[in-house]
Amino acid sequence: LRRGEYFISDMIGSKVITEEEKELGTLKDVLRTGANDVYVVETEEGKEILLPAIKQCILNVDIEQQLITVHIMEGLLD
Repeated sequence: LRRGEYFISDMIGSKVITEEEKELGTLKDVLRTGANDVYVVETEEGKEILLPAIKQCILNVDIEQQLITVHIMEGLLD
């Protein structure tokens, strides 16, 4: 794996927070699409949020802490 690449199995179950440290939910799955992967985040309410796995959205992945920090781009939570 190159720097910044992770095994999906190591990421599943990670807590997902915004850059403002607001908890979004838990990474439930990673969908493999043609252009880029999509992170499936499950909220405490059981709702799914789909986040594109691009550097503008996924700011940091900390495998040891099981923590993913994201930037919510306009329109993603609509």
